[in-house]
Amino acid sequence: MISLRHTLRRERRKLPFASRSAFDFNINQALLNSGLLLRSPHIAGYLANDGEPSISLFINTCFERNITHYLPVIHKKTLHFSAYASGDSLKNNIFNIPEPETRLLIPSKFLSVVLLPLVAYDNQGNRLGMGGGYYDCSLRFLLNSNCKKRPLLIGIAYSLQCVKHIERQPWDIALDAVVTENGLECFTTRAKQLLNFLC
Repeated sequence: MISLRHTLRRERRKLPFASRSAFDFNINQALLNSGLLLRSPHIAGYLANDGEPSISLFINTCFERNITHYLPVIHKKTLHFSAYASGDSLKNNIFNIPEPETRLLIPSKFLSVVLLPLVAYDNQGNRLGMGGGYYDCSLRFLLNSNCKKRPLLIGIAYSLQCVKHIERQPWDIALDAVVTENGLECFTTRAKQLLNFLC
């Protein structure tokens, strides 16, 4: 897995500027056309790092429509989510990733949608992250089949990050859908029902 992570991160960083800009635009348009902004009051995203797709256009649209947006923050070695508004101050965390300086934390179970960066994914919705397990730990409540409040988990990636198979571990949290430059792909019935049947 280490070599796969290294290879895909390198390939992602090597994307030419023109291709990356076009791909990011397509990803943001797919998010904007998905219907998320119509029915999701609490959306968590991320600020692109290490060659990840930028969803800044989507985040800015959330600001314009007064939809509360959240960013991941690391607090006491655990991933949480903090409200983020236009103009808020940011500071780098231990991984040199910007996060809100003023932390208004919300438990992940109260989010309606989480847009997750990833290193790799497969067509069954399995996700390979950076290896720290931060998202899996934060979302582990989803492993409880009795959990009623379940945020929709949407991976954000370039199609080059799709691999044939990722072996799922007992602690891994699967995606409901993924958005790439080629559009939206749903893995669960719930995602198909919520995302304007665009899958």
